[in-house]
Order: sequence, then C-alpha cells, then structure tokens
Amino acid sequence: MDDRILKIATRAKLTLEALSEKITNSQIEFNAERYEPTYSKSAVASLPELAKAKVDKAVAEMEQEGYQFQKKQAGLNNVYSMGHKDITAIYEHRGVPKYRDKFKEAHTIFLTNLKGGVAKTVSSVTLAHGLRCTPALLHHDLRILVLDLDPQASATMFMKHDLSIGVVDETVAQAMLQNVSREELLEEFVKPTNVSGVDIIPASIEDAFIASQFEKLANEHLPGQNIYDVLQENIIDKLEHDYDFIFIDSGPHLDAFLLNSFVAADTFLIPVPPAQVDFHSTLKFMQRLPELFDMTETAGSEIKLSSIFGYMAKIARKSDHADAQSLLREVCGADMLDTSLPLSTAFERCGESFGTVFSTNPKFYPGDRDALKKARLKAEEFTRSVFDTITFNRKNKG
Repeated sequence: MDDRILKIATRAKLTLEALSEKITNSQIEFNAERYEPTYSKSAVASLPELAKAKVDKAVAEMEQEGYQFQKKQAGLNNVYSMGHKDITAIYEHRGVPKYRDKFKEAHTIFLTNLKGGVAKTVSSVTLAHGLRCTPALLHHDLRILVLDLDPQASATMFMKHDLSIGVVDETVAQAMLQNVSREELLEEFVKPTNVSGVDIIPASIEDAFIASQFEKLANEHLPGQNIYDVLQENIIDKLEHDYDFIFIDSGPHLDAFLLNSFVAADTFLIPVPPAQVDFHSTLKFMQRLPELFDMTETAGSEIKLSSIFGYMAKIARKSDHADAQSLLREVCGADMLDTSLPLSTAFERCGESFGTVFSTNPKFYPGDRDALKKARLKAEEFTRSVFDTITFNRKNKG
C-alpha cells in the first residue's frame, strides 16, 4: 500500500483522538459531561397533573418518609432544585400513571431517507433526548434506546462520542449476528448516554463490512433465519419491555441494514429539507417505498408499519421553503407532522461539542444563549408533535 495513504490514515486517527480528548477534557473541567435542567418547587407545580398544593403535600410526605430532594444554595438558604429523578418520584408518589402502564411494548421509530445530509441523525438524537427531557412529558418517565446502524456512527458520536473512535465490538450489527440473550444485550451492548434514561447500542466503521456481506454472514451465523428479520428478532423483541421508544438510525444506503430497519419499524419519519436537490431526491425515495416494501415481503418478511409521516427539516422563513412545505403537504396529506425541525445554528453549535439542544448546558454554550433557548423550545414543540401523533395512532389502533 502507498505510504502516503498510511500516513494520511494515521494522521486522521491521531487528529480525531485529539479532538475528542479536547472536548472530553473541557466537559470534565466544567462538570458538563451531563446536563439536566433543574426546576424550582414552583416550576414543578406548573407541570402536567400537578399544582402547588399537590406538590407541597407530596414533598412533605416524601421528606417525612426519608426522601432527600436535590437542593442548591441560594444566598443563606437551601432551595429546591429538582431534577428528573425528583420529579419522577413526585409523580410516582401521587400515583400518576406512566406511558408504560398503557403501552407495554416499545414503539420503534425509523427516521429514513436515502438522501444523505437531510437531518436524519440530528432528528433521531434530538427526539431521543426530547422525549426524555421535554417538561410536558416528564411524568411519563420515558425510557429511550437508540440503535445506531450507520457505520459512520454519527448518532454514537452525538450520544456517546468516546465510543465513536477506534474499534467498537459491541455494536448493533454485532448483536444482530451474535444473537445474544436479553441479559447480554443489556449488560454488554447497551450503553448509557449523556442524558440519563437514554441509552444507545453504538455503531462502528467496521459495521460497513458486515453490511456489505450481511447475507453471507447471516447464512453462516444465523442459519434458517430470514436475513431481514434479524434486527427485529435478535434485538428489538428482546428489549421491547425495557424501553418505551426505540429509534433506529441507519445510513443512506439500500442495504440489508435499511431493509431490516423497514421490517422492525412501527413508525416511519421522513425528514424533508426544502433545498431543491434534497427535496427532489426525497420525493424519489418516497416514490420508491412500495418497491422497497415489496422487496422485503418477497423475501418472506412482514412489514408491520402502523404509521408514516413526513416533516420539514432544516427549514427557515424563506418563500422557497414555504413552497416546499406546501408541496410536501400535498404529497403527505394528513400524514404530515404539524411542526418542523428548523434550520438553526444552535443545532449545529451544539453538535460541535457532540451534544443536542437538550444535552448542552447553556452555561458552556459557545453561542447566543437566547438562540439556544429558542432552538430547545422548537425542539420541544417538535417532540410533542411526534409523541402526540404516535400516541393518538396507538390508542386508535388499540
């Protein structure tokens, strides 16, 4: 092999490690490895299913029973500074039902598009964090799992960036082929992320080889199993009672990973950017969906899809963007989300430090904090739209 290629590869590896180490050290220095918003006692009282009298009563009873709430120093006094754990405990104390009490199995969401660069991964990680962190959804105490099936490992980079460098053996692709037990999945493959309650099974660049040779490898290691049912049967079926929502993030490639994701998904979300090339490419992908479904069903797999929604991504207040949104509404009809994921520098700036608008601490955000706040509010609106739409469909289906 040409020495120049080896030198470039080595330098790329060293640079990647240095960049990651720099970000990690900065997070450790400022105690920003994890960020979770905290709420005053009065702010908790404004959350769904609660009120001042209810919170006062619950807090008093819980403290009498020995529960210790998180507090912070404010002047000479200690005041309540409640995180997700405290708020969840209050809801549990009051007997408020959770999402899992109504829906026993996880709902699998696949964000898909064969056009690259359309915000699939940003949407996936934003929704994964949003379902956990959006104030209006805190009472559900949602448990989230992200399955990264893209060998580029972008979702892994956002959620567990120390695993996105070098070789990772415990990936989704490896778990599919090894067909390990539920206990092994939870102990060895599932990794916690920078937001508590949100986990990931990562990806690695080596997964690209598995994708290119999947049929051969599956026939060798999983004899008798349909090659497009592997993700569903070997991972999702085993973890469906451990999570409320499972997200799949795959690459923009027509391969076995994509078709496994088709079979495993309960809901498709299709991000549609307004840029003309992206918009046209997305419409071509949507036009081919029946063909892709036929491909998997002809192979003996069953598509169990219950809903499919398009939504505008990377959208701004421009006339051509409004035109694209109008055209998409004609294509999708009622199957279009009523909110969009906007084009905002805050999403990009958060991504520079491997975070989302939910996991980035405003104190250490390098840009305008008001812009970050607006981006988070928009992401909460988008998350609520996805959650409400899916939940409405599940109730009606049930």
